[in-house]
Amino acid sequence: MNRSVSSPRHRWVGCRRLVLAVMVVALGLVAGCVGVPTSGPVVTIDGQAPECQNCIDVDVAPPAAGNDPKQIVQGFLRATSNFQPNYAVARQFLTTGAGEKWAPESGVSIYSGSIQAAGDTVILDGRLVGSLGPDRTYTGRDKAWRVNFGMVKEDGEWRISTPPPGLMVAEFAFDSFYQTYNLFFVGNGSVLVPNPIHLADLRSQASTASVLISALLAGPSRWLAPAVTSAIPEKTALSVDAVTIDGGVAEVALSDDVLNLNEGQRTLMAAQVLYTLRPLGIRGVAFTVDQQPYAIPGADPGTFVVSLDARFQAFDPIPSGVPESIFTARAGKVGVTTSLTDTPDSTPITGRLGAGKWSVDEIAVSPTASDIAAVTDGGKVLRAGEVANGGVRTVIDQVTGLLRPNYTRFSELWAIGDSGKGQRLWVERDGKVTEVRTTLLKRGRVRAFSISPDGVRMALIREVDGRSELGLARIVRGDGIRLDGWLPLDVTSSTTPNLSVLRDLSWSDSTSLAVLGGSSADVPLAVYRISQDASATAAVGEPITWDATGLAVALKSQTVIVLDRDGQTWRDGRTQWVSFLDKVSAVACPG
Repeated sequence: MNRSVSSPRHRWVGCRRLVLAVMVVALGLVAGCVGVPTSGPVVTIDGQAPECQNCIDVDVAPPAAGNDPKQIVQGFLRATSNFQPNYAVARQFLTTGAGEKWAPESGVSIYSGSIQAAGDTVILDGRLVGSLGPDRTYTGRDKAWRVNFGMVKEDGEWRISTPPPGLMVAEFAFDSFYQTYNLFFVGNGSVLVPNPIHLADLRSQASTASVLISALLAGPSRWLAPAVTSAIPEKTALSVDAVTIDGGVAEVALSDDVLNLNEGQRTLMAAQVLYTLRPLGIRGVAFTVDQQPYAIPGADPGTFVVSLDARFQAFDPIPSGVPESIFTARAGKVGVTTSLTDTPDSTPITGRLGAGKWSVDEIAVSPTASDIAAVTDGGKVLRAGEVANGGVRTVIDQVTGLLRPNYTRFSELWAIGDSGKGQRLWVERDGKVTEVRTTLLKRGRVRAFSISPDGVRMALIREVDGRSELGLARIVRGDGIRLDGWLPLDVTSSTTPNLSVLRDLSWSDSTSLAVLGGSSADVPLAVYRISQDASATAAVGEPITWDATGLAVALKSQTVIVLDRDGQTWRDGRTQWVSFLDKVSAVACPG
């Protein structure tokens, strides 16, 4: 799927007329996980992309007497692409036994293809584009998908006996009517980490809030769970069926499991809820337990409403105060520019890095721009120091192939290089360098890596058997630090731009990556923004003829800076690339 990251669920396909009808219903959730909503707005839309240019409105209707097998399957697909209370209409297309076993809350299969009918045999012949699990997280699939619906007659009418598990949603319906939201959990005890999920457009602010809070209480995805915690006790539940909203304030009624939380835990819990509900325009939250106000530190003493004010900025996945500055190495001298105008000027930093004592291959800057690291001596030495006083120390030497290092918000400096026995991963903190436990460097060769602004996830480009791989890994802190949980991101599928060649990457915000890649090394590479689950991909700027080798992103504005092999840099001008600094050997932004 080639979806826009900025608006990934609002790509209209084919039809010019789609009727939206909103139904006010209760939300269905399965215990212990986020169920596919079994209620909400009915989106009246065919289960497959229409073939006509001026489509007629299509209603979700139950099977009619005398429907042939193909009509029954088409009706079922319409009903599963549209949201209904308990999917009662969809069940009517199934046999009694199949209807009892069918579990729409078990997930979503996102497909493209067409229905083929021959007599009493009806088959969907197409592709499985992606899927949502019970926890609403997205996984790209891109494989042939053939579904035989097992048509049989029951009480003289054709019915489906073997439906696939869960919902079947056509790709164009998923693109148009599903939204991405983030649940927030706690990383390293002090920062919020986003956990993307996908929900149908429920059209009701309160309904969406209810689903999001239920999902938050259910906990993080299986992949993210080892790297995060939650301030909300494990068995906590909503004590009423829904979150209510009045005047932009959400009332969240929780079970008494939260009564033993201390003030710090209550603050973290409030931060998780406030950040999760923020996209809905919620201006504050009032918590209750047993119909009584539940006090959060800093809440309004009269209303008990807690708002997302400056007190919560420290928890933001993107560190507050990240400066909008670009650091470059030019003729070996490391300098900084604080202007993203068309006529930038670079000022050398203090000390030996600014004086050009070494040839500089790569640089990295801490989120506050207070610390800087440089790979020098042809990738053999990692040096670091404070920007203000100009001091420089040697962090790692006697290695080869050092990649661009990364700082985290936790005052850590990460590096990957060769020690003679393959690539190794190190982290420096408080002047001490330790090797990080990981098995992810044993497969292929890492070409670039970037740590998320929250410091909990690492994106990597690996070269395996001559091909590029893009994926995520989680940083697990506790008794030491380890990197594990390789999560591949498919960027070569038949429904996305083919990014078979990947050269560099950087986090563009807390949930998406800027990636330099293309279909082959014979054509100029381009920059793409890719969501962290690869459910959305969008090109950045118009294509340009360059031999691009690297990129950096200014987090505050999400401005991408590209470096080409001739030392020219280019700034993302939103619609076109603008010439920036020249004679550059390395570029980095704080964060």
